[in-house]
Amino acid sequence: MNTHKIPLFRHAVRDLSVIPLKEAMLPVSVREVFFNFSVYESIKVIKGIPVFLEDHLDRLVESAGRLEIIHSFSLDDITRMIFLLIKADLVDTAAFRVQLIGGQVPMFFIFPQELPLYPEKFYTQGAYAVTYGGERIIPEVKSNSLLLNYLALREAEKSQALEALFVNRYGCVVEGTRSNLFVVSGNKLITPGKGVLAGVTRKYILHSAEKLGMEVVFEDPSLDEIQKLHYNELFISSTSMGAMPITRLDDIRLPQGFEKTRELHRLVRELEAEYIAK
Repeated sequence: MNTHKIPLFRHAVRDLSVIPLKEAMLPVSVREVFFNFSVYESIKVIKGIPVFLEDHLDRLVESAGRLEIIHSFSLDDITRMIFLLIKADLVDTAAFRVQLIGGQVPMFFIFPQELPLYPEKFYTQGAYAVTYGGERIIPEVKSNSLLLNYLALREAEKSQALEALFVNRYGCVVEGTRSNLFVVSGNKLITPGKGVLAGVTRKYILHSAEKLGMEVVFEDPSLDEIQKLHYNELFISSTSMGAMPITRLDDIRLPQGFEKTRELHRLVRELEAEYIAK
């Protein structure tokens, strides 16, 4: 018998009020809703604590600023509403989606979702990813312009792959639909430095790499070099995944060792545990 307890989420936040989840709806007649003029964050909640909350909210504000979304919601307001939502549903573990929609009357939502869980074998044996040609609009911003992400992830799901990795016009693999990209070459950790989202987990992976004495190099890995097995390891990262090793990309079998990936994943999880404890 499956004894896994499904989280029961009943509430959401709209602006500065906790409301029933079923009432958290967007008006389709609003121009900014129709054009997806909005930014968002996905925040992991563990043991009732929103992990790395300050980093996520700083990025939300930065994304809104880059798109010139004018609003009056302060960081203190958003933080207070997150904890009120946690209290309202006695949330222990979840993923909170925070969404800010621009316009003459900006709208702000927080709603809970189940936290994605991944099979342990993905971390011990590696996961499968596919490539997809395309480049996100203003990739440094975590916006809701997600059509490309949706199409790419749909193709990945058709192949039963975990993720789709974007290949840009220069033939470089730059990021996933919901993840940052890394490759390891010897003691070098290589990751795109420009034209990608500055992931929160990515930040702590880079910190952990320096702690391990690894050299961090910011450059775009080419698909050709990945296919020719020029790198020792390839992995992706996200809030829910941590550091996830990729051992198959399209029809190419990649190196199976991923010792550095395992160590970086362990260190990031330790940093999360320290944050929760504090």
